[in-house]
Formats: sequence, C-alpha cells, structure tokens
Amino acid sequence: MCTLTFVPLENNNFILTSSRDEQKSRKNSELPSFTEINNTKILRPVDGDAGGSWIGITNKNRTLCLLNGAFQRHTRNTPYRKSRGIILIELLAAKSEKEIESYDFDKIESFTLIWIEQKDDSVSLTEYRWVEEENKLYKKIIDTNFAHIWSSATLYTSEIAEKREEWFEEWTEFYFRKGQKLDTISQILWHFHVKGGEKQNATPREQILMDDPQGGTVSLTQIISHFGEKATKDKLTMKHYNLNTLKSSFDELIMK
Repeated sequence: MCTLTFVPLENNNFILTSSRDEQKSRKNSELPSFTEINNTKILRPVDGDAGGSWIGITNKNRTLCLLNGAFQRHTRNTPYRKSRGIILIELLAAKSEKEIESYDFDKIESFTLIWIEQKDDSVSLTEYRWVEEENKLYKKIIDTNFAHIWSSATLYTSEIAEKREEWFEEWTEFYFRKGQKLDTISQILWHFHVKGGEKQNATPREQILMDDPQGGTVSLTQIISHFGEKATKDKLTMKHYNLNTLKSSFDELIMK
C-alpha cells in the first residue's frame, strides 16, 4: 500500500501526505478516530479488515506511516503471525523508538516504516525496512531538510519509483515559493497526490492516484505539524478522505 511524501517546513515542522493503494477486495477503512494504548493517545484511520492502520499520530508528537514491501517485490509467505497494521498501532504506543529494534518481527510480512519523532525543538525521520526473507531490519536516518517520496515496493518497480521521484521534484520546484502560507503548501501536496504523473502521460497504473484492475488508491491522508513561535498552539493535525465512500474529515482532526 501507499505512496508517501514528506515536505519540511520552518521551525522543524513538516507535512506528510499518504495515498493508500489497496485491492478492491478489501473492506473500506473507517475515518480517523482516537484510541488510547499504554497512556498514549493515538489518532488513526482504521483498516476495515484487520482493524489496524497504515498511518497515525500520537499526543507524544510521534508520526508513523507503513508501506507494504521493503526494497523490492517479495513472494508472500502466508499465513502471517500478525497484521502489519496492528504492528503500526503497537509501535505508535511504544515508550521509545528503540523498541522497534527489539520487536519480534518473525513471520511478519516485509514492510517499510517511516518514523517521525519531534522532541526539544527538533525533528527526526527514520526509515525502517523489514525484509522477511533475510530476517533483518534495516535502518536509515533521513535528512529532514529535504523533501522525500516513497512508493510501495510491492506495487511499483524501481523504474516507476524513480519516475515518481522525478515528478515530485518537478512538482515542488514548479509550485513551491518562499513565504507561501501553510494552507497553500498543503493544497499543492494534496493536488500532487491526485494529479501527479498525468502531465507526463503516465499510465493509470503508474500515476500517484493509481488505478488498476485489481485495485488502486482508496484514500488520502495528510498530517501537518504546527510547532514553534508562530504557531497559535502546538499540535498535529490530520486530514483524511476516503475515495470509495466519499467520506472525509477535512475539519482537520487535532492531536494537541
């Protein structure tokens, strides 16, 4: 599942936007709602099949997003011990990021996890890739001074992923200007997740809003951090739109 973009903002803030790509056979997800685990308040959309999620934020300024697959498309080895969406919820409620390195991923399908943590006027972004065949968790620190894009390894070849990186770079260079308002930047990124690849005459299968006989993009989720001197109140906000049900939470659910 998923195409994910990260764009840094001033004061160590960011916008994270996710396109969820899923099979048509899966149930529709529910709109974002709150739950509390281990004294951690979590906001996330809820998967219609397994009850987990692919993206979420917490009241401890943690943001996680999971994409299917690690470095390349893999052969599924079902049955799996646990849904990756449930693992994401458990890691959102973890006491610290170190818990992922001791987590038991045995018999868990390969994935990529983006972990963003905000502490003491700083932000860190770590990319974790679990490769089931190797029984190994790869860790990479990502520079938060630059924009990034990830495409699910189970759906997109490395060639398509590289094309999408080029589209994203062209999009940000063309539309972004210094001093733009937060709402404008948010809309530019939302628009990329809807229209990215169309001008390049990419096939529906390659475009950011993916369409395929077996499935396609079913929802969009955007997380924005608002911290620092210019912020009216330190917070994380989440916007979400289900393409299948046409239901949305554009009132921006807030995690204070």
